Amino acid sequence: MANIGLDATYLSIYGKGTSRYQHNLIKALAKKDKKNCYYIFLNRKNIIPQLPQQENFRYISACIPKRIIWDQVQLPIMARKYKLDIYHSSLDTLPLLSKVKFLLFLFEIPDYRIEQASCGERRYLYAQLSHGYCKFFFPLSLKKAAVIIASSQSTKKDLMDKYNAEEKLIRVVYPASDEVFSPANSEKDLLNTRKKYNAETGYIFHVSSSDPRDNTPTVIHAYHKALPGLNLPKKLIIYGDVDSKRMGLDKLIQDLNLERSAIFIKRFENEEITKLAELYRAADVYVDPSLYEGFGLQVVEAMACGVPVITSDVTSLPEIVGDAGILIEPTDIDGWAAALVRVLTDSGFCQALRQKSLERTKFFSWDKNAEETLAIYDELLAGQ
Repeated sequence: MANIGLDATYLSIYGKGTSRYQHNLIKALAKKDKKNCYYIFLNRKNIIPQLPQQENFRYISACIPKRIIWDQVQLPIMARKYKLDIYHSSLDTLPLLSKVKFLLFLFEIPDYRIEQASCGERRYLYAQLSHGYCKFFFPLSLKKAAVIIASSQSTKKDLMDKYNAEEKLIRVVYPASDEVFSPANSEKDLLNTRKKYNAETGYIFHVSSSDPRDNTPTVIHAYHKALPGLNLPKKLIIYGDVDSKRMGLDKLIQDLNLERSAIFIKRFENEEITKLAELYRAADVYVDPSLYEGFGLQVVEAMACGVPVITSDVTSLPEIVGDAGILIEPTDIDGWAAALVRVLTDSGFCQALRQKSLERTKFFSWDKNAEETLAIYDELLAGQ
């Protein structure tokens, strides 16, 4: 029996990618492993979702004033206190002076976020300092890690090309979507969702944020260009924490006379995942022209709901989608518009994409993720 520490300091009912990874990993490991003893570190400031309660799982609620203090001071103390053999982190930085064997999971390299922070405004000074810490400690953390788990072959390649990470230390273990992302139970459910958002004739769905790499202007331009070729008027629903005024999206929509057909929906909080799954299911098509993705979780969520997917042909997205979706160069507005018209007017082609989405999503499983993660734990423990 080994003592394994799990980082769940981002876990929250309001959390996004990293939080969902931490939550689903805990649930999957709880089903697979009754032998090892797990110490799961939570941030006491967060509202925590329901977690597995079993004899070999212990939850430690920690006060985390600043990330650097947690990483370099508190965590090494905790590791000694609980006699950890392995610590599985899902953040970008590790303690440099601890003797624990560290396993580092990465959705993506942090370069893009660091670059954005360096261009930020003065009111984001704390974010700039935080990313400055990451910029300095990330390369050192890669050297500290006994094993690096990459979310995709694309992220593995980035680690090797940009940080000279050793290939023998990197394992690719794919995450998956939350189990709530699944096909609709009935046509009535789909109609009710569309009616709720005033989109009875259907809609194109896009998950966005204030991050420029989401490439939302391309979605709006392509939608505008595709509208004349559609048999029925379709709405465009853009979901997420989008500052549409600051990003110029409000003006773009106004200039294209799309005020009545483009809908912004702010990110849900407590019931976000359930409501978000409803939005995916009722969509005619999901579009994701991202400029960079280490994994592409939204694409996996859409496929799990049986929705046709049109996405970018760059970074990890071709790897994740395979032949289940349409791949377009992210700035090719004509290509995106043509793909939208085909999916929305060719019912046979659309249905084939739906089936391919459901088949492809079987490739991504939390059970499989837990099995591969446990194999890495065993590998590290065998080398003690």
